[in-house]
Amino acid sequence: MLGRLSYVQFLKYTVIRLGIFLIVFFCLWQLMAWPIFLAGLIGLVVAFAVSYLFFNKLRLAAGQDVQKLFARTNSPKSAKQLADEEIEDSFDEEQRKNGQ
Repeated sequence: MLGRLSYVQFLKYTVIRLGIFLIVFFCLWQLMAWPIFLAGLIGLVVAFAVSYLFFNKLRLAAGQDVQKLFARTNSPKSAKQLADEEIEDSFDEEQRKNGQ
């Protein structure tokens, strides 16, 4: 459970951005009677712009969280995988030297 707590910044950023979208969307769609598609499109643009301009630090921290998530999923390579890569690299170099 403690490993999941390191993604709090990502969750905060996502909730804030979704909240901005929903507020703008609801206001345009229900209160101003705009078409649903147009309200959704404007809601997306406004949510993106506001979060990009005013939540830059949180956006960067969320990006770091995602980067950590994907970096952790890479498992170390086995000796067989490393040997196979070495063989493939040497074959590729031979082909380049021979002009093929």
